[in-house]
Amino acid sequence: MGKSSTSAPAPDPKIGESALLQAQTGEKWLGFAKDAFAVSQQRQQELDALTTKVTQQQLGLATDQANWAREDRNRYNTTFKPIEDDFIDKATNYATPEKQAEAAAEARADVQTAAANARAATERQSASLGINPASGRFAGIQATTDMNQTLAEAGASNTARQSVRDKGLALQADVVNLGKGLPAQAAAGAGGSVAASGTALSGNQATNAQALAAPSIVSQGYSGAMQGYAGQASTLNQQYGLQLDAWKTQQQAAAQGASGLGSFLGGIAGMFKFPSDENVKHDKADVPEGKGLDAVNNMPVTEWTYDEGVGDGARHVGPMAQDFQRETGKGDGKSIAVQDAIGITMKAVQDLDKKVDKLAGVIGLGAPAAKPKKVQSDMRMAA
Repeated sequence: MGKSSTSAPAPDPKIGESALLQAQTGEKWLGFAKDAFAVSQQRQQELDALTTKVTQQQLGLATDQANWAREDRNRYNTTFKPIEDDFIDKATNYATPEKQAEAAAEARADVQTAAANARAATERQSASLGINPASGRFAGIQATTDMNQTLAEAGASNTARQSVRDKGLALQADVVNLGKGLPAQAAAGAGGSVAASGTALSGNQATNAQALAAPSIVSQGYSGAMQGYAGQASTLNQQYGLQLDAWKTQQQAAAQGASGLGSFLGGIAGMFKFPSDENVKHDKADVPEGKGLDAVNNMPVTEWTYDEGVGDGARHVGPMAQDFQRETGKGDGKSIAVQDAIGITMKAVQDLDKKVDKLAGVIGLGAPAAKPKKVQSDMRMAA
């Protein structure tokens, strides 16, 4: 995890890059939509021209079909309908009782003529054979002939009547079949005209719908651009929120540091307390006079701030560990022990004090007063 720090982490720069990419993508989307709209407008003009041409052709065919239907209807009314009416009249009146009686009479007359001819032939044949027409034999032959004649007349009459009735029915059927075609053709022509008109209208409406849909392309493009801007704003807001949270964290850390600074200074002795009893020390040696002051004078003292993740983030004043090690021979060049820092500072103060005393003697300020070897207990307590 590393060392703790009160400094908030900096926002990832990729956040700003992604926001910029979102806006750029929206702009590209809008540009594409405009290009697509321009192409659609060009194609729409071509489609409008083609649709107009097809619509005119369809409407022309519809007009032709309507005219043909009217012509067929007129021809039916003026030509075929009178014929149908005449046939209907003839067919209806053909098989009347009078017609049937007339046909039967004609049939009987034909039979009678044929019978008379047959009788004459029979008489001639009988006479040639020497048969007397007044004889009983001839009378029997004649009776048979008459009976056959009667039967023939009845059959001929019935056949004639049935023939008339059948022919009348056949004529009626012919009339019905003859006249029913043209009205259907006329109706079909009229229906075709309506269908052609509807097709033309549908094609025109579809083209109009396509033209009305074209602006939605640009609408989608602007929508994409707005989404890009919205995404950018959202991302930037999130970034600002992270920065604000980091700032709050820093402020809280600074407040906590400020409130605890007094406690820190007041208790620093306790925090960094180390054994200093002479009874627990050995290998003691005096520091040469002037050594402490020279070391302090040779160590640059600068103002600085720890790097992020190290220290408390506040500004400090002091020497560098490398310089302290070089001038005093103490430490590892990375850190400064508190005991050594206090000790070399105290030695430098003593050296400086002696220099001041000497300087005072030189300029005639009198001999300095003797300094006690040990500090009074009350002063030690105050310290």
